Amino acid sequence: MFYVLLTLIFVSSLALSSPAEEPDMKSIPLLDSTQDLFGDRLNALANRMDSFFATERADDELGRTSIRIRQNYIIRERAVPELESRYRFNLRLPHLEEKFRYEYHRDKNKTDKEIVTEKEARSTVRRNKVKEGWTFNADAGVSVAIPPRLTTRARVRRNFDTGEVVHRFAEELTYITGEDGLTEETIFQSDLKLNDTQLLRFNNSKRWRIFRKEFVTTHGPTILHQVSEDTGLSYGFAMINIMVNKVYYVTSYTFSINVRQNLYKNWLYLDFIPGLDFPKQWSFRRTPFVIFQLELLFGG
Repeated sequence: MFYVLLTLIFVSSLALSSPAEEPDMKSIPLLDSTQDLFGDRLNALANRMDSFFATERADDELGRTSIRIRQNYIIRERAVPELESRYRFNLRLPHLEEKFRYEYHRDKNKTDKEIVTEKEARSTVRRNKVKEGWTFNADAGVSVAIPPRLTTRARVRRNFDTGEVVHRFAEELTYITGEDGLTEETIFQSDLKLNDTQLLRFNNSKRWRIFRKEFVTTHGPTILHQVSEDTGLSYGFAMINIMVNKVYYVTSYTFSINVRQNLYKNWLYLDFIPGLDFPKQWSFRRTPFVIFQLELLFGG
């Protein structure tokens, strides 16, 4: 009888136990580390390729303050050749990043000393790790024309990953003197590593020229290929759409190949960009073009 009573008391204590006493469900460290490893390897390739092609993302996320001087010579069928010169100064805003990050994510229970230590720990994160925080940047530029056109831009970026794909979001606000005026642009890219030298990127963007009341979207894949330390290739397709008077339609299809060569010590580059354009204004007839670009990159 005593053993039966003892058994009933034991079972009753199990049934009345609080759910708070049960162990919390935790993520599996092996799966977390594997996902981080995939993200780091993918981002390492993306950083290497974007750094070589001197993209805005590389300047923004890798903390670069740089000056670019680009000169383009554009030859297009049924059009007069164009010569463009552009100057761009990129400035990172780390103080704004820290202010935004820690005002919105600060733990009320932490002391100021612990917060400073946390900032130092975040600053030592490997550069190839997928950045999940917000990144703020601004730049200014000028196009050599009559009269010259000045450009100022502010950008905010954030990345997030889903398995082996890293998604990159960017929001830009641009002001250009002259008829362009104020422009708002949203960019969303998804990166997938094909192998150690090739990266598949899906590009989606929306550009709204507010004063002109022009709304344009661009969609298409691009393959970035690192041929050697000094040579890179980019194969791209883009479908360009426009909305006019609330009518949304395709205005152009474009295929292009960008061959980029490092000429001297990572500051002098030559780009050769042949391609085919199929514009609606020419009834989607094939329109070949070629662009020669010489770029000088200072800083970064």
